[in-house]
Amino acid sequence: MKYDAFISYRHSELDMFVAKKIHKGLETFKVPRQVKKIGGKSKITCVFRDQEELPIGSDLGDNITGALKESEYLLVICSPRTPESYWVQKEIDTFISLHPRDHILAILVEGEPNESFPAQLLSDENGNPVEPLAADVRGESTKEVNKKLKTEIMRLAAPILHCSY
Repeated sequence: MKYDAFISYRHSELDMFVAKKIHKGLETFKVPRQVKKIGGKSKITCVFRDQEELPIGSDLGDNITGALKESEYLLVICSPRTPESYWVQKEIDTFISLHPRDHILAILVEGEPNESFPAQLLSDENGNPVEPLAADVRGESTKEVNKKLKTEIMRLAAPILHCSY
């Protein structure tokens, strides 16, 4: 796979802030020696985030689909704005058609789970209701969100590095 993870998010201020922090946090994450032995991965090398990876003026659909095919995990930034996003819905659907559902990781940035998670994350492949486990970075300010991100980046890195949190 070309990408360890693909970050899907709404282009609103808070969602973009968190996406950028997670992108940088994962790509600069220092993997402990013991984790390297357990999971076999020495680092998270490449995370796809559209603002960093897509060429200007490119065909969005083809490039996004290609990146999703080449991504091991999908990270979905979830806020009350997320369920109404056409692109986030399309990215989740495309990822599910190519990869296991358990390779989707949610990050709750604002709101409550029932209003912030897209419908595809609220049921399993048989349509049974589920509540996905999510990294929770909700806070009253960006400073508070930033503080929570330090711990939650480790929670996100664990499955990507093939180990438990």
